[in-house]
Amino acid sequence: MPVATATRIDLASMVALVVRLAGPINQLMARELGLPLNDLAALQHLVGLPPAGPAELGRRLGMSSASATVLADRLERAGYVRRHRDPHDRRRVILEVTDTAAMRAQTAIGPLVEALNSISDRHDVAGQQQINTYLAAVIDAMAEFTGADDSELTS
Repeated sequence: MPVATATRIDLASMVALVVRLAGPINQLMARELGLPLNDLAALQHLVGLPPAGPAELGRRLGMSSASATVLADRLERAGYVRRHRDPHDRRRVILEVTDTAAMRAQTAIGPLVEALNSISDRHDVAGQQQINTYLAAVIDAMAEFTGADDSELTS
């Protein structure tokens, strides 16, 4: 169990542990939603990020446009996404996560979100701001390391 006071090295190790735990969390989410991990990753790239069509989704996931189209077809058949025309470019098709998929995902991840909110509530506003500043800097460093575009991180 991590100690209350942390050194610089301890913080880096704890961030590495958080990153490692993303794998088991994603496996649990995929199992709860009845999805393969690639399909879950696709949903994660469609929530909270700028809208994407199959080709853009493929770019985000590092897969071919054809493979991403097959993945989008599978998600659509399962009721997790729907296709619609981009209101700004009618030639473009956008994938949108369905309300049902969002509710199922929220139900699956809800207990973890509640636990994290409870941890956050243990800190006053100043403490939460310090944690937020640290985590934002960690995200920036990780994004720079991976070459991730800002548009891949937030909407």
